[in-house]
Amino acid sequence: MTTRAVSNPVGVILILGMTVLSVGALVAVGGAVIDDTRADAERSQMENSMSAFSSKASLVGLGQSGHQRFSLGRVSQGQVDVREDAGNVRIWVERSDCEDDDCEIANTSMGAVVYENDGREIAYQGGGVWARQDDFSRMLSPPEFHYRAETLTFPIINVTGDGAASGDVRGTVSSDEEPQQWYPDDSEDDFDNPLTNGTVYVEIESEYCRGWESFFEARSQGGIEESCESGDDETVVVDLTVPLDPTFGTAVTAGNIENAGATIDSSRERDDVPSASSRIEDRIDDCETNGCKDWTSSPTDGTYYTDTGDDFGGLNIDTDDDVDLVINDLTGGVDISNDITVSGTGDVNVYLRTDGDITMGGSTSINSGGNADQFIMYVHSDAPAIKLTGRPAYVGGIYAPYTAMEGDQGGGGGCGSGNRLSVTGSVVVDTFCFRNGRFTHDPEMNDIEPNINADTVKYLHVSENHVNVELN
Repeated sequence: MTTRAVSNPVGVILILGMTVLSVGALVAVGGAVIDDTRADAERSQMENSMSAFSSKASLVGLGQSGHQRFSLGRVSQGQVDVREDAGNVRIWVERSDCEDDDCEIANTSMGAVVYENDGREIAYQGGGVWARQDDFSRMLSPPEFHYRAETLTFPIINVTGDGAASGDVRGTVSSDEEPQQWYPDDSEDDFDNPLTNGTVYVEIESEYCRGWESFFEARSQGGIEESCESGDDETVVVDLTVPLDPTFGTAVTAGNIENAGATIDSSRERDDVPSASSRIEDRIDDCETNGCKDWTSSPTDGTYYTDTGDDFGGLNIDTDDDVDLVINDLTGGVDISNDITVSGTGDVNVYLRTDGDITMGGSTSINSGGNADQFIMYVHSDAPAIKLTGRPAYVGGIYAPYTAMEGDQGGGGGCGSGNRLSVTGSVVVDTFCFRNGRFTHDPEMNDIEPNINADTVKYLHVSENHVNVELN
């Protein structure tokens, strides 16, 4: 047999072999692509189905229906199951009149209905729908958590049931239990509205922690006390400050009061109080971005801005219309050494940021002879202390909950001496320390609601609502 006679059959065999390999590879790759496409389509369909399920479950959980049937569609790439241990919620108030400073309102589980496909999940939990892959989760629809206008309403949806299903997944969601009212609760002391003083904490432990955290950041107005990335990776804590009521309700409100001889007609120690820093920074940013009125020694109406703290003094303010004074001096402190007079019927709000002490000394008079509720000074938390020396007279409010207020210590140590200083109105500060001076409360201050953009909650409505899910 010649070499030429063998070459034709060998060529045919090689071509056939390459064809078979190519077809096999195409079938394998094409099958994987088809499977991925089916899985993606099923997950997309499940997102819509879970949203529809959420509406039905909320009807039952919130008592608007006792029984609802549902269909999640056909599931061929994954599985649906009920997980009673998928999360937990704890709510408590922290304030001084609670045992160990902690009044627990609720501590209960939050189950979930979960679709899982190759490590990816779509889940109903707490009234919301969440998507999760690996350690990342996101919100698809919001939970039953509503925080608006100082009112927090949180009907905790507790999912129970068991079992798993695939194929044509259908079932029922029902409840044979009345909602448990956790707050307000007439059977518990101090579990009533409105809340006064302290902080409300909401802790969510969940496999969908990052989704919950993004919800709190975007929708709840609360501050994140503990994020999913710190401490327990599956726990997020949001805090909602309870305002003092009234904020300017005493001559002196402070976290720590050390009175070594000053005359104070009323005082109280306080727990957490919202800072004015955010509001002050907003006002500064607005002036620097959009422009405010040029500073003048005779402001009449509108908003005036300066970055020189020494400008704050020697002012004659006519308040036929309200006046806002925005001061942003980060060069070492503000010394108020000249009188400030106020006339007219409007209000004066001072928004002051500095990284040094604020001092008032000598015989400086601020709004002396005016109405205390007409002049309010908000101080940024960057300011270490407000120091009163000599015999200044201040009539108005000072809101500086993270700044000390003290007299001139001189060489005596301990609480400083304010000599013959006089403050009429109300001050809210961090620490208070004076050996003398007179602090007198003006009852007109009780009606003032500080304009500080604070995340505060006054009315709390928390209940536990049970839903039982049966899969067919």
